[in-house]
Amino acid sequence: MTEHIRQLTADDLTYYEKMQTGLDSDYMIPVFDQITSGANYLYGLFVSDELVALSGFTLFKDYYAMLGRLRTDQRFRKSGYGTKIVEYSLNQALAHPDVKWIGANTEQHNQAAQSVLKKVGLPPVKLLYAAQTTTIEALVSDATLLWKEEIDKSAKMNWIRQTYLHPAFDKKVFPLEAYYPFPVSEEMFEDSIDQWHFFENEDKTRCVIMWEEFKGVNYLHVVYPWHDFLDQPGLFDIVQQELKKAQQNDSKTKIWWDFSETDVALLPSDHPFELGSPWILYGLSKEALLTDDVTGSIKRANELIQSVEDELNDLEQLINQEADTLESLSDQLKDNEQSL
Repeated sequence: MTEHIRQLTADDLTYYEKMQTGLDSDYMIPVFDQITSGANYLYGLFVSDELVALSGFTLFKDYYAMLGRLRTDQRFRKSGYGTKIVEYSLNQALAHPDVKWIGANTEQHNQAAQSVLKKVGLPPVKLLYAAQTTTIEALVSDATLLWKEEIDKSAKMNWIRQTYLHPAFDKKVFPLEAYYPFPVSEEMFEDSIDQWHFFENEDKTRCVIMWEEFKGVNYLHVVYPWHDFLDQPGLFDIVQQELKKAQQNDSKTKIWWDFSETDVALLPSDHPFELGSPWILYGLSKEALLTDDVTGSIKRANELIQSVEDELNDLEQLINQEADTLESLSDQLKDNEQSL
């Protein structure tokens, strides 16, 4: 059986539909044309003419590559195909000229995916809880002064520079979209802040960022840079106000708020959020991955050289032992000849 890997297109849906993934429902089937085009790259590993594994990556901001959409056929599992196709996708992302960072986001309980990511050299970066709720009314303080929106772009960017882009700020991962957090960079915030709503408290010492996005469900995405969210009068009031506005257009709108482990520990026991299984972000910069690859290659080469040298030393010892044995036998023959 021959193996080959190639980039998939919308025309390969029939191959994918024949795979036995074990999934009761698969979101990839109805959007297969979308996840194989534009900023989405999908690759398939074929055994003979049968698709047995696939994965790919999506480009964000022409800077980040998020690996994902790993699927393996149940009949071919434990054959290393999952690792092979993810490694191929990783290498394709590395070859992209604009990509500066490569990673993946997976739920904590998905041990199989985490094992593959570790095998291809991606370390864990951050654990986040995707907290969701349809109301935070229980947290509202009825503050007299609501936070006010800041619409000036330079003022918005100043907030980003004071927080996520500041070298001393402790949060270095920003949730660019639901399911897609990334390490912060200047490129991340270009253009995006035009679509985000920034609200400041009265003394302009705190801000909260919000925007709507659709991921099967309409979300009001909430980003609060600090850990003191319980101590800020009016914060939950303005979030609840914006949530109600969004729910006027879509009654099923939910809040999406990424909480760190520190944040979750601060929540009151009767908080209204559904936390679920946390997500773990894995990844490295392109530079680090290429350096690790070179370092790894040199290490493997050195190990191979050392192995060959050890074998040569062992062979030399064996030859010396054989030479000693032959010399001993030669002396014995001489002694025997003299005795005759």
